[in-house]
Amino acid sequence: MRDGQVRQAVEGDLAAIAALEARAFPGLSYPYFALRQLFDVHGHHMLVSAGTGGLYGYALLAGDGSGRSWLLSLAVERTHRQRGHGRSLLDAVLSRADDRGLGAVWLSVAPDNHPALRLYEASGFCLVERHSDYLGPSQERLLMVRAAPLRSP
Repeated sequence: MRDGQVRQAVEGDLAAIAALEARAFPGLSYPYFALRQLFDVHGHHMLVSAGTGGLYGYALLAGDGSGRSWLLSLAVERTHRQRGHGRSLLDAVLSRADDRGLGAVWLSVAPDNHPALRLYEASGFCLVERHSDYLGPSQERLLMVRAAPLRSP
């Protein structure tokens, strides 16, 4: 990664995150109002990769210590893909989940999103099941999980 540091998102990042969401997930993106509320509830688990060129990507984890958390979104600007931003964001969010004892991390991903699938598999995610209408009619997704690391007593 040439430029970009992973840091916790701040309220001022929300407009750029919403714009990135709309570009990355057309027709299925979180609208600004939902991102605002997700930030209010899970902002301590919302991370961005940002640098001199602005915001390159973001990740959002939802977890409350119940033993199951969700990677709700991981998006990188198209012009900044294949530069390590997605890997850095995923590593940081998984480290946060592990450090805070949030348990297994679940996610859903489109079955034709091969770069994301490779990234998730390389990070220890395994396929659990395939849902043909997970996000609505004809919105097929693969559900994947990464088990929580064993904790020493």
